[in-house]
Amino acid sequence: MSPKPTQTNQPLFAPHQSNFGVHDILFVLFKHKGKIGALTAFGLISAALVYFLYPATYESDAKLLVRYVVERSAVDAVDNTAGAASKASLFTPAIASEIEILTSWDLAVQVAASIGPKRLLPKAKDPVSEDAAAVVVSSGLSVTSAKGGNILFVDYTNSDPQLTTLILSELVKRYFIKHLEVHRSAGAFDFVTQQTDQVRARLNQTEDALKPLKAQAGIISLNDTRTSLVTELARTEGDLRAAETELAEQQARVKELEGLPVEAPKPDSAAAIDPASTAAPEAAIPTPNATPSSAEIQQYQILVDRLTQLRKTAVDISAKYTSENPLVKSNQAQIAEADGQKRALESRFPELASKASDAAGRGRTDLASERAKLAGCNGKVGALKARLQEVQGKVTQLATLGPPIAELERRRDLEEANYKYFEGALEKARIDEALDPTKIPNISAVQIPSPPMLVTKTRDKIALGLAGGGLALGIAFALLSDLLLNRTVKRPLELERQLSVPLLLSIPDVGSNGRLRLPSGANHAGGGSAPSGNGRAPVAPWSPGHFIRPYCEVIRDRFSLYFELHQLTHKPKLIGVAAFSPDAGTSTIAAGLAAALSETDDSKVLLVDANLGPTDVHPFFKGKPAYPLANALNSPASMDPASENLYLATVGSARNGIAQLGVRKFFDLMPTLKASDYDYIIFDMPPLSQTSPTWGMSSFMDKLLLVVEAEKNDRDLVKRGYAKLQAERNNISVVFNKARSFGPKWLSSES
Repeated sequence: MSPKPTQTNQPLFAPHQSNFGVHDILFVLFKHKGKIGALTAFGLISAALVYFLYPATYESDAKLLVRYVVERSAVDAVDNTAGAASKASLFTPAIASEIEILTSWDLAVQVAASIGPKRLLPKAKDPVSEDAAAVVVSSGLSVTSAKGGNILFVDYTNSDPQLTTLILSELVKRYFIKHLEVHRSAGAFDFVTQQTDQVRARLNQTEDALKPLKAQAGIISLNDTRTSLVTELARTEGDLRAAETELAEQQARVKELEGLPVEAPKPDSAAAIDPASTAAPEAAIPTPNATPSSAEIQQYQILVDRLTQLRKTAVDISAKYTSENPLVKSNQAQIAEADGQKRALESRFPELASKASDAAGRGRTDLASERAKLAGCNGKVGALKARLQEVQGKVTQLATLGPPIAELERRRDLEEANYKYFEGALEKARIDEALDPTKIPNISAVQIPSPPMLVTKTRDKIALGLAGGGLALGIAFALLSDLLLNRTVKRPLELERQLSVPLLLSIPDVGSNGRLRLPSGANHAGGGSAPSGNGRAPVAPWSPGHFIRPYCEVIRDRFSLYFELHQLTHKPKLIGVAAFSPDAGTSTIAAGLAAALSETDDSKVLLVDANLGPTDVHPFFKGKPAYPLANALNSPASMDPASENLYLATVGSARNGIAQLGVRKFFDLMPTLKASDYDYIIFDMPPLSQTSPTWGMSSFMDKLLLVVEAEKNDRDLVKRGYAKLQAERNNISVVFNKARSFGPKWLSSES
């Protein structure tokens, strides 16, 4: 037994590559050129009808310059003192507002009433309402503005050229009046005058209530008075603290000076100053020519100061205690002791008292000036305390009267601002009252309504749209139906480029150019013959004049080379021909291939029809018998050939058909097939379906020819079927049948 064909490690499903390009689009366009031409012609005819039958329309144009929009309302005015940046930010909404005014229904009704409803609708039946006439005005009006610009382009179209300019002129005229009505309130002058008087009266009442309160508080300005009082209070408190500090310092200085020795009494008055001096008359006798030293003078002054302090203490404690109190007695003892020491010094140094008196005199002079300063400090402190009390009293009074004064001042300021506002609004109202609508300062007519001009833009757009729409619709229909909805294989290139299926041969179909064509019913004998072209009898597929013969000879040569390369030398060689659809042309291709193989080195070829019974198989044999397969294998000598070395057989009876040959029976039949005397056995196999026995029979074939019918077999079906067959044995060759060409030769060669 000859070796099986080698299998390559190829994936069952190769990656899908769309590679969709210009040639695919051109192929679709040429294929549907009839539909595209019909739709294009329909579009051109429609465009011509629109161009010549479209009603004439006339247009008038006007241009209005809007510098800025002044709110003329005296009640709710917007002051136009804002900067340029603010105006620029508000300009776009202002332009939009003016467009809304121009296209408002109220303005259209006013224009319709001014011109007359009957004139606007001359063909309408009476009566004609103003609303119906306003529809005519509004429907033909168009108002636009350039982005960022301040010019309004006002266009009006109408079939009557005289009405076109008239309506637009009346519209612009009424627009100026409507603009003033929108941007100012009705009766603004009277209202603003009344409001101004009311605000002025309230302002006077507030000022009358404020005057007595300020007079009671003794102020002119509440804020200034409060600020000055707070400042003065803080300053007075600071001065008082400084004066008290200075007073304390002066008191300490006076006390220090008061501790100096005082002037000693004269000798004749010593007894009057101090009664205790009479107790020791002998001590008063001075020592002649004795001069005291500075230390003794100082000691004497200390004793004098001590006696002064002790006597002050005696006065204080005598007011609190009796003479029997120990403190009183101790004080008296200290006085007696100091006085005795003082007298002793005076008796020793008669000049000591005069010298101490001079020193005390000098001390008393300094003490007097310091005490004068002390009195001044006391007066200053008293004055500052009185001033502080006065300021605190004013602050207290201001705290009581301040809130009502502040409330009245706030009310006065608010009413004064309102008064100023209404004064300005009143002035604007006076101007608005006398303003002429045709002399609005911020809006002017750049272009008055132009004479009526014939408008063809809309007609041309519709005509061009219809003309191009027919062509676009045809192209869209072709692309949509062929590239998206129709998933069949249409060209041989799709098998290799998109499905990764290698192609052996492409057999063309016959188009309007008269090329050879494989008939749609060529799957059986009745369709296997080709017309002769001159009315004579059909030609059998094995006849030299049949159109399939050149293609089958190419297939024969390719198969012979395949058998040689794979060293398939056994006999017979089994060749199967199968397809995905019943009318793909497998019978004609199988018959032509069998005839081509029978002419090679006198090879004996058996053509087996595995589709139908003997009564329906190959009626184009012209009386040539078709034998059952068992008879053809067991006794080939008794068979009559259809042509030289070509024999015909079928798989079963007319009643059972293909049921006579299943995969199991075919497997059992293999020894008989291999032992037969034929060089080639060609099987015309049933179409590949889910229940078809071809799937199992194909694994026994030495070579399988798979026929793909153009524009009938689905891409996914072909891809899955080819991968499934290739998984069994890698001996599949694909023929693309009934390929049609719709374009020029360069497009067909690309396919």
